[in-house]
Amino acid sequence: MQVEITVKVDGRLVKTHTEQVEGTLEQMEEKVDSLSRVVASETLQASVDAMPQPRPLFRRRTGGSDTRATNRERSSG
Repeated sequence: MQVEITVKVDGRLVKTHTEQVEGTLEQMEEKVDSLSRVVASETLQASVDAMPQPRPLFRRRTGGSDTRATNRERSSG
C-alpha cells in the first residue's frame, strides 16, 4: 500500500512524504505509526519555525508566585 502524507502550516506546504508500506498487518501498523510520529515532529517544528518571534517554551517564575506546598505543608493540611 502506498501512503502519502502532506503537511501544510497556514496553507503553506511543509512536506510531502510518500512511502510504500508492505508486510504483515502488524508490520504495516508499526510503519504507519512510525511515519505519523515523524510527521508530527516535523509539523510541530514547522509550526514553531513559522512563529514571527521566538517565544520561551516555559514561563519564568517570578518571586513569591510559587504555589506548590512542601511535603510538610501537605501532610499537615
